[in-house]
Amino acid sequence: MTLRERLENVKRIFPKADSALIAALHEVQDEYGWLHPDGLKLITEVLGYTETHIVSVASFYHFFHLEPTPKHKVGICTNLTCMQKGAYDLLKFARENADPKKVFVEEVECIGLCDHAPAGLLNGTPLKDLTVETLKDILENPEKYDEGYRETYEDMADLYRDG
Repeated sequence: MTLRERLENVKRIFPKADSALIAALHEVQDEYGWLHPDGLKLITEVLGYTETHIVSVASFYHFFHLEPTPKHKVGICTNLTCMQKGAYDLLKFARENADPKKVFVEEVECIGLCDHAPAGLLNGTPLKDLTVETLKDILENPEKYDEGYRETYEDMADLYRDG
């Protein structure tokens, strides 16, 4: 399915453009790895927003990238439970040891894995019970841990239908 077809599908699932914008931004980022200008142009064509509006919305959220990033993105949760279990030490370790050409490291908000703290995400794949040793291996061999997780909006379609 082309990016345009996926954006049209997002528009079908979320008929109000405001609801569709975040999903459309995810689709563009999934396609390019970041919010590439060609993808933003497609959003303007499909949803009717100006590029300025789209960028202003995207820049509000930490998980959207307006510049190219490496293929692998590691997010370390630093909310309360993860913080208490050493997340800031892990984040510091990741930032100091990640190859910036291979892995993008960021701090993320709660990802709902408090029972497996400290936790994180690798391209959306949950990382549970993180230690410095496992994080080191993840940074060196991200392909080994990336389960190819891809968020879709199909299962939410019924929530947005009238009637």
